[in-house]
Amino acid sequence: MGTWKTLILFSFSISIACYHTSSAQTQEAPSRKSLSVRSDADTTHPVVDTLSELQIKKERGAHYNGKGVGLTEILTETEFKKAACCTLSESFELSNTVEVSNADGVSGIKQVEMLGLAGKYVLMSRENIPSINGLATLNGLSNIPGPMVSAVQLAKGAGSATLGADGLTGGLNYQMKSDIKDPKLFFNAYSNQQMRSEVNVITKSIINNKAISHTYLHSGGQYRTTDMGNDGLADMPLSQRYFVANHTQIPGKKTEAQLGITAYQDKKRGGSLVKNSLRELSDELGSMKFGFNEQHIEAYAKIGIFLSDNGDKSMGNILNASRHNLSSQLNSLQGREYRGTEDRFYYSGILQLPEKEEKNLKLGYSVLSSHLVESLSNANGDTFSMDGWQNSAGIFGEYTIEGEKLSAVLGLRADIHSVYGKYLTPRIHAKWSINKNHRINIQGGMARRSSYFLSENLPQLINGRTLSINREQLINQQWMPQEKAMNFGLSYMANFMLNDYPSTLVIDAFETRFLSQVLIDRDISSTDVLLHSVSGDQAGRTRNAQLDFTGFLHRRWSYKLSYRWIDSRVWLNNQFMQQPLQSVHRSLIVMQYNTRNKWYFDAVLQINSRKRMPYYSTVNHAIHPGYSPTYAVFNIQIRKVMSAAFEWYIGGENLGNIQQHHPVMNWETPGSNSFDAGYAWGPTNGLTVFAGLRYQLF
Repeated sequence: MGTWKTLILFSFSISIACYHTSSAQTQEAPSRKSLSVRSDADTTHPVVDTLSELQIKKERGAHYNGKGVGLTEILTETEFKKAACCTLSESFELSNTVEVSNADGVSGIKQVEMLGLAGKYVLMSRENIPSINGLATLNGLSNIPGPMVSAVQLAKGAGSATLGADGLTGGLNYQMKSDIKDPKLFFNAYSNQQMRSEVNVITKSIINNKAISHTYLHSGGQYRTTDMGNDGLADMPLSQRYFVANHTQIPGKKTEAQLGITAYQDKKRGGSLVKNSLRELSDELGSMKFGFNEQHIEAYAKIGIFLSDNGDKSMGNILNASRHNLSSQLNSLQGREYRGTEDRFYYSGILQLPEKEEKNLKLGYSVLSSHLVESLSNANGDTFSMDGWQNSAGIFGEYTIEGEKLSAVLGLRADIHSVYGKYLTPRIHAKWSINKNHRINIQGGMARRSSYFLSENLPQLINGRTLSINREQLINQQWMPQEKAMNFGLSYMANFMLNDYPSTLVIDAFETRFLSQVLIDRDISSTDVLLHSVSGDQAGRTRNAQLDFTGFLHRRWSYKLSYRWIDSRVWLNNQFMQQPLQSVHRSLIVMQYNTRNKWYFDAVLQINSRKRMPYYSTVNHAIHPGYSPTYAVFNIQIRKVMSAAFEWYIGGENLGNIQQHHPVMNWETPGSNSFDAGYAWGPTNGLTVFAGLRYQLF
């Protein structure tokens, strides 16, 4: 049935696309000058990199932006094409900055990490509007279709004070395709041999010869699963996802605006399979069932008001309102179910003052209101429910000083919160330009966030363990103490010539030191899980170092070598332990070769060191030796650009067929308290062969 839904939506999307295309063609094409809505980055078109006297023309993929005070890694559409599938959470295969892995062996949820800590500590935004947060944090990136994204900016460490007090480990800002240069129609289709398929359609139209409107339609799903371990459980859930959005840009002389709406629905079903079937889930007595249903709707607006004729003084206004529903049947045999609904409203106003003598000042204020209703039920009685509000208001300022050699951005926020009271969050970013091709960045700051301690940890609750919540720590019987951390970082970037070709070297090191932290502890016992807050000497710390080296072996042959080291210590089982299910060492080798007649060959090798497994006491489980093995994943893709309108691609992922056969502990008795799906250390579905095509009409 899911396949037919996708085909029906595809036909419907093409009809809408043709209507938008024909409507746009009947209008007079506006001049580019009349469309003054500003784009954050135009990074998808060919550029010329110049260093010394050599010029190499190429499509810019992943690169570092060293123009500003901070150092930002930018991933563009060209980079996403090297990893064809499928959602934004799966678009970081070629980056060591963001790591993506299976959160467990049942749900199919992708765990995103940055600087060695979970994605919940990353400030995620769309077009610089705080977007994926609260109840949507767990699965938010998996609901953004990757082919619809034009660029992602990654900034490590505590970010800008203008976006909020959170973002302990960095910022991730993504941009949907919304440029005037975009095609009138964009179509992308993907499918693999494991019956996963994706369809994406984007249409662009001009309204009243002025506004640019983009409409986004997506349908995708997993219509068959695998059972590599022959344990009777689906390695990945059967799923169906829909996504629809619109983004409109309205230019003007005194004001300009961006308006949008986004809605998506994601349904997953997993657990015990019907014998000899990879498409049907069992309803027999004693079968374990998993379900995950998510609905989201969001509206946003960015309104800029120019307060001077030359535009150097302006007032920016950002509004965002959303509702998110999440329900999950975590383990039917234990009666463990979660339900949550959150309504959020956010407003921020930013005053940009004129630059004076290479000094610039931004001032602003923001308000946030959220209402969360959630409940966790369990046949064993370990239940929890809440109906709580969080309201906060803050003022902030950023002072930028730019010099020939030294530059700095000093930021400070002052917030008052209905649950956590008053607090300050300072930030500092500094740059030393040693010369034209070498620079050093230093940054530091403090960040704070509210913990959604149930929804963020749902993959760790797909088990039969007894859940204990330290209720004595709860504020107003509902909220865990605020998480607080300091982050410090140092980075060095060099551009130089190697064998007559331009190369870039980036080395950085960061430390995140918690002052208070909310933890889920599965090491305390093999049959229990503890949710609590730690502070002071028990708060954890994470150290991270990374090296990225990019260059050329030939004018048409580029490469990237990357190495990342993490030392993350967490207070588990009354002692500091290495964070579970995390590789201390991770290396990447990325190669791309393209021919004159537009054949593109991409290959990536990921090497992951062993991961510590959470405590498990049953000694007769030979599949739990305490650590995972070191393993490597090799992917390759071939892409052919047939014309400006059409291209196709084929490829394979995990060509070495690396498989973890038993990511679930005690799978034989899913109703017992020793059953646990949270032991996924690597791929569970083996080799994947895929194919797809892209079509665009200008």
